[in-house]
Amino acid sequence: MRPTIKDVAKEANVSISTVSYAVNNSDRISEKTRLHVLEVAKRLNYAANSNAKRLRQKNTGAIGIFFNSWFGPIYSELIQGIEKKVHEMGYDLIACSLFGGPESTAHKYLKDHMIDGAIILSNSFDDEFLTAAANKNQPFVVLDREINAPHIYSILIDNFGGGFAATKSLINSGCKEIYYFSGPEDSYDNQKRLDGYIAALGFFKIKFSQDFIIHSDFTEKDAYEKMNALLAQGIKPKAIFSGNDEMAIGILRAAREHNISIPDELKIIGFDNIRESERTAPALSTVTHQKFEMGVKAAEVLFDAMNGEEDIEPMTMLPTKLVERETL
Repeated sequence: MRPTIKDVAKEANVSISTVSYAVNNSDRISEKTRLHVLEVAKRLNYAANSNAKRLRQKNTGAIGIFFNSWFGPIYSELIQGIEKKVHEMGYDLIACSLFGGPESTAHKYLKDHMIDGAIILSNSFDDEFLTAAANKNQPFVVLDREINAPHIYSILIDNFGGGFAATKSLINSGCKEIYYFSGPEDSYDNQKRLDGYIAALGFFKIKFSQDFIIHSDFTEKDAYEKMNALLAQGIKPKAIFSGNDEMAIGILRAAREHNISIPDELKIIGFDNIRESERTAPALSTVTHQKFEMGVKAAEVLFDAMNGEEDIEPMTMLPTKLVERETL
């Protein structure tokens, strides 16, 4: 009987994932471990699946990545991280947008199990659909949402902590009336950042007011228009925590056009630390997180799940950190 990857893992006293990393020349394991595994594989006369060294037999050799839109500065670094790890493991990466709703190609890929695993960046798939579609032969990693279900793993950033830190910094700079420019209400990230903002106000005994919540959509254009609308009403905020950097850039543009001095008359903190944030004039203070590393981690967790690893954490939380520049 032909030896399997499990036979090699057992003989070498390592995990299945380690065998996969060894035969695919991954840098996730040491050279000593790689050589040990390859020596065992050679002794057992084990050969990885000739079809691009697949991790499992009877698979498609493809990983799916699903998101709402092809645009946005956050996606670039994140997808680079995913792409690096997926290609390193000898798999193809198939990208699908959710255009078309329940009849979209994206839904078909998951319903018909046309891929070996998926990384979900979209909230357009509801929890029930993903729970029904996930299984041991097609596990999912979801980003920026929590789903408690078998074969689904969550990769999150500390949105709450980042929101708290941003608001705390504005309070410590002497601000008592702090506006929050909100992203879409159905956004997990936005809700957690808002929760962090509200919690910081409460911690420092500052009264929360719905009047200071400006509902926007994470885009520069809409935030620019909302900021202009506030100023047209004679409302001149002294401090703003923006739910993302794109909106913060729109707010900055509107403030400059109204000759508002930053940070003397208006202090602004964004979120995400996109490349444009340090190029604004003045440079934008923001909350940063590891976008490339998040992509790599998502792919690593997915491959561990595909390999049948049993000790995978169902949720991974990545840190955030405040970056103080010239708008604070």
